[in-house]
Amino acid sequence: MIGSPRRRLLIALAFLLPNLAGFLVFTAGPILVSLWMSFTDLQLTKHNDLSDVPIRYVGFDNYARILWGDESHLFWDYFGNTLFLMLGIPIGIAGSLALALMLHAEVTPSTARGRRRGVVAGLVLTGMMCLGVWILTTPGAQPSAPEMSTEIGLTDLSAWQVDLLRSRGAVLGAAVLGFLITAGLAIGPVFFRTLFYLPNLLAGVALFLLWKTLYKPQGGLVNAGLEPVLGAFHGAVRAAPSFLWYASGVLMWVGALAASVVLIARGVMKLRHGEAGGAALAGRLLIVATLSSMAAGAGYLLVQAPERALLPTGRTMLDAPALSQAVSAAAAELRASDPEVGTELLLRASERLEPPVSVAALSDYVDALSGPTAGRAVRREALSLTEPTYDGLTSGDSLHPPEWLIDEAWAKTALLIMGIWFSLGGSTMLLYLAGLANVPPELYEAAAIDGATGWRRFINITWPQLAPTTFFIVVMSTIGGLQGGFEQAMVMTEGKADTVVLAYYVYNLAFRDQFQLGLASAVAWVMFALIFVLTMVNFRFGSRMTNE
Repeated sequence: MIGSPRRRLLIALAFLLPNLAGFLVFTAGPILVSLWMSFTDLQLTKHNDLSDVPIRYVGFDNYARILWGDESHLFWDYFGNTLFLMLGIPIGIAGSLALALMLHAEVTPSTARGRRRGVVAGLVLTGMMCLGVWILTTPGAQPSAPEMSTEIGLTDLSAWQVDLLRSRGAVLGAAVLGFLITAGLAIGPVFFRTLFYLPNLLAGVALFLLWKTLYKPQGGLVNAGLEPVLGAFHGAVRAAPSFLWYASGVLMWVGALAASVVLIARGVMKLRHGEAGGAALAGRLLIVATLSSMAAGAGYLLVQAPERALLPTGRTMLDAPALSQAVSAAAAELRASDPEVGTELLLRASERLEPPVSVAALSDYVDALSGPTAGRAVRREALSLTEPTYDGLTSGDSLHPPEWLIDEAWAKTALLIMGIWFSLGGSTMLLYLAGLANVPPELYEAAAIDGATGWRRFINITWPQLAPTTFFIVVMSTIGGLQGGFEQAMVMTEGKADTVVLAYYVYNLAFRDQFQLGLASAVAWVMFALIFVLTMVNFRFGSRMTNE
């Protein structure tokens, strides 16, 4: 024993002091300072050593500005972008669980003889696959009068040389894929687990730059692979009657809705009769939400594919008389509340806008010119003067791949796809693998004796046993989703194409937009409140389900 209890306490505190001091100086201190700044008008461009302007206490004015005041349209827009990127969370969780189930199963040979046979079969199949890809993709003989390529970065090569390079790339990709499969058969599940976790070991910025290169509209690998697929799809849509595509999409919607209702109803009935707990119902809802969202997206693609889409895709353009009428009506409406704004809107818009103008371009221009109120007024008047258009996906000469990081309609989707890819096979997969290893095998043996199928074993045994793991993953993914998106927006789009998220908005306010530290701190504390509330909701309902 070392002295009295008080002496032992002092010794313990002495050992804890370095860590405690670091926490107070580098964590707790900045947090409290940011809380104080959120109630002030601190702005480094006017509150600095070269200025005599004092820092004013403004109370909750900063919070009012971002929630329902002048900055509210930006805050809620960026909050919507953040939620959009979080749509990939359930897909990433479901995909990681699927990978964990496959890697947990013994799908590779367990004996040395079986592994040797697997390697031989893998090498043979790799050779056949490379030969087939070479036959399908290699261009013919080089023409005597070469046609030069028009693709950005490849203009010094002929079109035949570009096709040859792509063919060699496809053969190389097939060879790499075959080698990975063969190595997995030779080494075992550990190889595949390492392979799927490998992206998490790489630097985030390096991966973002790689994906930025893949997403290039011209010369990017994604569009190079999509172009022949979209060409074949375009031909199929043009060759078949439009009503077949409409009917296919509607039937997919109806089928997805019916299947969702049946699955949810069965889950509720099992919960009422005590056959399954809340964790099983939550897992069922997660699976239904993931599958139904995928079916809804596929159905939308089908009904919008023909030359005339089933659902409207835009509005007609505003010609000169319609443009003048829309701006004049909106200006007259605004004069009733603010004569100066209405007059300025009428004068400046008539000087700078040249018809034809789209409704979205007009409202965005006026919103930036005179504020969101004027933008909404102009949009309302412009919508009354235009008609909906039904331009389908194949209404043009051909179906071209999107400009991923440039087009506002696709930029967030591109970041979402990249986020889903990044979340598959990472720490979520490892957590599920650890959870699967802790499931008692006696439960599966009893289920096999009772004649339970693989799906019933999963939904009644595997998923409930993984409920604590899923609960932890959902909580951490929600927190990370609300805080995330900054690196992607910073590196890949620089906030353009409507890809600004809340974290990037804080960065812009604090370090790029007049150094408004007070307003940026308020946004950060609103983010903290959102994360805290959602985490408490998860703990309130999720922890109860995991204990059933």
